[in-house]
Amino acid sequence: MEPEPSRLLSERDPETQSERLDACIRAVQDGDRSAFRQVVEQMLPVIRPYVVSRTLPGVDVDEIVQQTFVEAYKNLGEYRLGTSFKAWLITIARYQTMKETTRLRRQADYHSRYVPVALADQMEKQLAAESVEDERLLLLRDCLSHVKDSSRELIRLRYAEDLSMQEIGESLQRTAGAVRKELCLIRKRLHECIDDKLQLAQADQPATRGGVE
Repeated sequence: MEPEPSRLLSERDPETQSERLDACIRAVQDGDRSAFRQVVEQMLPVIRPYVVSRTLPGVDVDEIVQQTFVEAYKNLGEYRLGTSFKAWLITIARYQTMKETTRLRRQADYHSRYVPVALADQMEKQLAAESVEDERLLLLRDCLSHVKDSSRELIRLRYAEDLSMQEIGESLQRTAGAVRKELCLIRKRLHECIDDKLQLAQADQPATRGGVE
């Protein structure tokens, strides 16, 4: 009796590791989905270190590895038995790593270049309701550009995404009260930043007039 395909990689027989791997891949190609779990178990110790060695700190390695195996499964029909499955899989892992790295770089570029402007537009509406002068609105853009990333994300969720305190809390795994308290502190710091800049500008004006006269 032929052994079950999903057990081929775990059985000790005279076949080489490569042959057993191809046997399981053939089984998957023939419709035995359970055999792919054996493929993952054998190739995971190869793919994960590869991805780790080629990603920056903070990148979700496990997500890239998972996506690599998902893509491998979806495209397994394109793999030619008898060739190097390791090389084929590493090619997919390399592409997934580059794709995620590019996405993160674009996201970082977006946050650094466009988010402050978008946030300023939203907060201008909020502050305008409090009768803030036009000059303060202009200074707000500059103050927002110096806000730390975590605070900027909190502002984005509240003013750009228009989420409630509860929704933001659920998104960040925090209580609504904690979110409300931090937003109040951020708004306070922004007001203080604007006030400081206004005072500096006003302090410079007499000196300028005196110099001209």
